[in-house]
Amino acid sequence: MTDLLHDLATTRLASLCLNRRGRPRGLTFDDHLVRGGLIMDLALCGALTHTADAVELDHDRAAAHGLAEAAAEADEGDTSLLDWLDWGALGFEEWAARLVDAGVWRLRPWSPLSPLRSFEDTGRERAEADRAAGRAPAREGTSAQSLAVYAIGSTSGLFGKTAEPPRWLLEDLGDVRWAAELVVDRLTELRVRMRAIGRAVD
Repeated sequence: MTDLLHDLATTRLASLCLNRRGRPRGLTFDDHLVRGGLIMDLALCGALTHTADAVELDHDRAAAHGLAEAAAEADEGDTSLLDWLDWGALGFEEWAARLVDAGVWRLRPWSPLSPLRSFEDTGRERAEADRAAGRAPAREGTSAQSLAVYAIGSTSGLFGKTAEPPRWLLEDLGDVRWAAELVVDRLTELRVRMRAIGRAVD
């Protein structure tokens, strides 16, 4: 299970939300980011498919990839994927706790010199590689999972300035392009909305 969690796009995106001291960004937006990543992971593992009539979810396949909880939540009631991305209960805090339980992240000891909660990411080298590659992704030899990380990360400001991902990142996702477009478009809408609310409060 640890290896499954370690390799998910959601985990790679969450790791990019940590600064060099292992502290999360602390943005409400990152709850949506995690759910967007989970939608992509469900699509990438073949548990979430788009047909001419509907979006279908294979719970057995999701469970085999360590995504049973996400699938159950996303499929609960009559809500759509977009509703779940907007309002689902599973967010950054819950995903971080799951990574700590699995040993993918370690909770650093509390210190009066560093009172904010921070984590040690066992995949920090990969996160740094993702951060570098995400600023200028290469088209050749990039896995579908990495394409998803770079596309979602771009629109979420994980590689510096927030930017629209190059269209080829979505095009090269092939059969799961629909899921990437759904997530990227919704995260873009949420980011704009949250910024507008923030300016209004200021």
